[in-house]
Amino acid sequence: MRNRKRRCACLTRTLNACSSVLLVLTQSKGEIKCFRFDVRCATSFGPNDLATLGLGVLLESDSDAKEVPKMSSKGRSPLANVSNQTPQVVVQAGAGTSVASGGGMQQADANLRKYISILNDERFFLYRRRNTKQNLGEDYFGRLSDEMILQVFRWLPKKALMRCSQVSKRFSQVSLDETLWTRLDLSCRSMRAGALGSVISRGTVILRLAQAHVSYPVFLPESVECGFQTKLQFLDLSMCSIEPEALVELLSRCRSLRKLSLENVAVDASCCREIGCNENLEALNLTMTTGLDSFGVTTLAKKLTKLHSLNISWTHLSRQAVEALVTHVTPSLLRLNVAGCRQTLNDAALEKLVARCPDLLELDLSDCTQLTSEAITIVCKLKKLEYLSLSRCYNISVTSYLQLSDLHSLLFLDVFGLLSEQAITMLQTSFPGVGINKFIHSSVARPTVGTRRTSIWGLRTRD
Repeated sequence: MRNRKRRCACLTRTLNACSSVLLVLTQSKGEIKCFRFDVRCATSFGPNDLATLGLGVLLESDSDAKEVPKMSSKGRSPLANVSNQTPQVVVQAGAGTSVASGGGMQQADANLRKYISILNDERFFLYRRRNTKQNLGEDYFGRLSDEMILQVFRWLPKKALMRCSQVSKRFSQVSLDETLWTRLDLSCRSMRAGALGSVISRGTVILRLAQAHVSYPVFLPESVECGFQTKLQFLDLSMCSIEPEALVELLSRCRSLRKLSLENVAVDASCCREIGCNENLEALNLTMTTGLDSFGVTTLAKKLTKLHSLNISWTHLSRQAVEALVTHVTPSLLRLNVAGCRQTLNDAALEKLVARCPDLLELDLSDCTQLTSEAITIVCKLKKLEYLSLSRCYNISVTSYLQLSDLHSLLFLDVFGLLSEQAITMLQTSFPGVGINKFIHSSVARPTVGTRRTSIWGLRTRD
């Protein structure tokens, strides 16, 4: 009796879950009963409702009731038949209708075997997923506020932070906080299309991309809004592999730059135009930049009125470009490196430059071979000059350097490749307070000097 009640309860759950026609067949004392019920006509069933359907035979018959077909090898009950393709029933009488005995008994037996074979077909089973929900323990992060989680995230490297953002929606939202992305070092990395724009759109202020590869486009149209502007203020693109169109796209989103390095990067007139839109730019490093012409130099010199450090060495400037530089450069310039102008910078251009920028503190004229001894007299007009480099200026005589004794503010003098050891000793005796040949490389506007590779312009790039 207990097993039959369990079958009744199982059939009740099957009725509640099905959404089609259900056939119920019973046999007791040689009498076969067939019931056809459309589950769509009702919403819920109980044990009492099963009795009205004729299922009471399963409970009333004690000894002669035929057992329900056994479950298949896959552990599914044949009562889970929910097919909409159930064939029509031969006997569709109401509850309790009997099939004729005698000759009709054989036909009923054949129909019963036919329906039992249909119920055993795997296509007519209801697949139900087991409840595998496990207790994973208590979520301790749920007790913490977003501010506390943010403090934890600040100690993580950027790679671990990206992984944490994929844990949950809450972690993803907290990981996008601007304070976590203020400093970023992506040097020597390869950035696929849209990757760089996705990162710097999170509020990056200090970004190092030295020797990195940036693919075009930098910003995907669906990732940023129209008119979006980054918060970048310090950008190092030294020796970065980036196409001019990608550089233009990046610079067009930057209007708050204060220091920029494009060392050994190809530029064009469009790039110079976008750089000139950063009115607060203070330091610009264009060492070994290619594609810089007189138009680009004029654009930069006229628009960058707050520039105080400019490194335009070894850019192979034409004579027109040099003339544009010394004519339009901002008078507030304090540090200038024009090394490498071997055939284009002469004494006349130097005189215009000194007259235009009388407050220069550092001046690098290395490898400007057109300069003569007259250049020393011109340089002595810079009363605030602290650093001077005239390395490999072969047309300047050794005795003319003695005129620098009138320049009391001078602290360092570089004359590599010109003087013998005896001449250098004589200069050191004449200028006891001046350091001779102390700096091999110029540091004007350059983001990194020496072995420091975790900071640019004295600012850390890693948290």
